Amino acid sequence: MQDDNADRLVVLDEIDARVALDDPEALSAQETASYDVAIVGGGPAGLVAAGHCRMRGLSSITFEAQAFGGQLVSLYPSKPVTNFPAHLDVASGELARRLAEQAAHFGAELREHEPVESVAFARDMGFALRSTARRVKARAVLLALGLGRFRPRKLGLKDEARFAGHGLVYRLPPRDNIVARHAMVVGGGDTAVDMAIALKAFVPEVTLVHRHVGLRAYPHSLERLDASDVRVITEAEVVGLGGNGVLDHVLVAVHDKEIREIPADLLLVSVGQEPDLGGLAQWDLNLTLEGNHLPVDSSMRTAVAGVFAAGDFVAYPGKVKMIATAAAEGSTASASVERYLRVQA
Repeated sequence: MQDDNADRLVVLDEIDARVALDDPEALSAQETASYDVAIVGGGPAGLVAAGHCRMRGLSSITFEAQAFGGQLVSLYPSKPVTNFPAHLDVASGELARRLAEQAAHFGAELREHEPVESVAFARDMGFALRSTARRVKARAVLLALGLGRFRPRKLGLKDEARFAGHGLVYRLPPRDNIVARHAMVVGGGDTAVDMAIALKAFVPEVTLVHRHVGLRAYPHSLERLDASDVRVITEAEVVGLGGNGVLDHVLVAVHDKEIREIPADLLLVSVGQEPDLGGLAQWDLNLTLEGNHLPVDSSMRTAVAGVFAAGDFVAYPGKVKMIATAAAEGSTASASVERYLRVQA
């Protein structure tokens, strides 16, 4: 089941993918492989869990519906990460690549761009899973779903769709693709602050706009912001966009009164994302969510025997949402899976 070449990322063969996706009978006819644990979700929590499960001698397969890295890639691949252990400054996409490489180095079987369509209890062995390309069985399941697939939260402006991709973006573009002279970032959290600071390194004028009085970023990030030349406008809201086919200015309402026209040929919207956990409700696992989160104990165990969870998807008292926390939860979950399977043996 496992690839003996630990340095190679195990991915779905393109020919098999076409056969499986175009011919449902081919999918149903495939031999069902069996694993100790199936991991659903390939963000930091899922990738660390994949590697650590292999370290513990467990056979595993990890499914990711999009690109490995989760939010690191889908939301802000170019955003600098400065709070992950042993990395002073690393791009989110690069951190995701390193996490996947490390998991593959330990021999983890990784299936990228392969959504899981169903998870259910199996009659003869733990759980049965079906992805878009294969059926597998596993003695345990580890859910590292993050917040599912993401849709960036928009500003709700009339001309927003017209300028999307023409000066208005929802993620930080690669540096080589940025030619802006006047950039504006909308948002007040860590991501918005970090991206504004990153932009100032090569964009002459950067403005950060936030609708509340105070920013929500970590104190260290705020210190870096204060030390930068980023212009900050609080108690302000973007109310209009302007330009002839391409964005060249933004209308900002300050204190709900004054409307300012501010030059901007790049508008980066960072006001959060809307999670979409999609088919989870149809999975036959008897899970009870609290909002968009799944309660777990300190061992990352859910209320359902054999089902574990980690990452942004989970909730427990005192949880801190950070990439480092997700990685730690992935490691903890792998240890819990090992203990559970040892008892079941």
